[in-house]
Amino acid sequence: MDPEEVARHQRTRLYGAMIESVSQRGYQATTVAHVLALAGVSRRVFYEQFPNKEQCFLATHDILVVRERKRLIEAWQRERGWANRLHAACRTLLHDVAADPKGSRLVLVESLGIGATGRERMQLAGVTFERLLATVLRLAPDATELPALTSRAIVGGIRHVAYTRLLEGRGAELCSLTDEVLDWIEAYRSPAAARLAALGSRGPRDPAPRPAAFLDGEDPRARALGSVVELTQQEGYAGLWDPQIAQFAGLSTEAFHRHFRDKEECLLAALDELLGEALRSVSDALESASSWPEGVDRAMGAFVEHLLANPSLRRIAFIHLFEVGPGIVGRLTASIELLTELILEGAPVPRRGPTLARAAVTGGIWAAIVSSVANERVLRLPLFVDQLTFTLLTPYIGAREALDAIHAARRPAGGD
Repeated sequence: MDPEEVARHQRTRLYGAMIESVSQRGYQATTVAHVLALAGVSRRVFYEQFPNKEQCFLATHDILVVRERKRLIEAWQRERGWANRLHAACRTLLHDVAADPKGSRLVLVESLGIGATGRERMQLAGVTFERLLATVLRLAPDATELPALTSRAIVGGIRHVAYTRLLEGRGAELCSLTDEVLDWIEAYRSPAAARLAALGSRGPRDPAPRPAAFLDGEDPRARALGSVVELTQQEGYAGLWDPQIAQFAGLSTEAFHRHFRDKEECLLAALDELLGEALRSVSDALESASSWPEGVDRAMGAFVEHLLANPSLRRIAFIHLFEVGPGIVGRLTASIELLTELILEGAPVPRRGPTLARAAVTGGIWAAIVSSVANERVLRLPLFVDQLTFTLLTPYIGAREALDAIHAARRPAGGD
């Protein structure tokens, strides 16, 4: 083999070794030595290919994403007829995730716990598949204008369905979900969806800041929580250390540790408090509604308004949480999981995708919000309230009924 072919062969072995090592012990516990032992290459060869472990991991992640995109396109091209092509691509994706749980877990689970670069890779992979899906939906013979967030919500929903099953050791179930995933996607391909744009936007809002009430406390625990929130906003979470948080709160390190094991536990406790306040406003909105669809609309509006008024909540829940590391893998989407759990308490049985609707709408809403927050487009969130409400309502009551409910909620009280 010529030198270029040798290098390519060595990279392939390192990719495989990274997948295997992360599967065995997780990313944080994996070392370059582990990868070398599995790949059967020298340390010199490794550093000729990659500057460090993280870059090897990210390259492995990227090659897995690129290969899956290629496989989806090939599956599409092998079939005739739009519906058959979409079925083949969806089936290929779900079967590939189930057939390669180690590689799938690296992309969908382990990458979330490696820090800020994990968030960036998640977004890049999301955009890759969103563009692919948007093209596919436009090629449909009965294509209709769809809301701007539709592709993002669908990709985010499918990702979350796969993520939760991998996390729970139920990846094999994905092989049986092709028809149900397609049914869930089809729910959004309704001519009624075009009416969503016709409603117009609710307009950007910039509510007055609403500091979290729990941060006003003067007891040591409240001061520690306020300290980690303030320092995370100022400096980011990754570089913080326990004595720094304690000193900012006016506490000794020992006093800090009487309340929290470490900075991670402190940040997660602060997030729980922030989410608790947001969910109380959602609960109030639900209780004020005369029907479940109206409650969903009000609840989504209340949640978005709370995010706008609380920069610490949106930054910690959707940005800084990625910096915590592997400890947050199981609760990264907790903010939206708690929201949808509260909203869906009074929901009817889903009409479309009944066994996956809850996870799918959770992933779709989370993907839309995290993208807006991460790209500093948070002031556009009020423009998306209708689309977020539509994303949640449609599988449960149908697209036309969802649009009717949103339209009714927009009418002034006592109006026609």
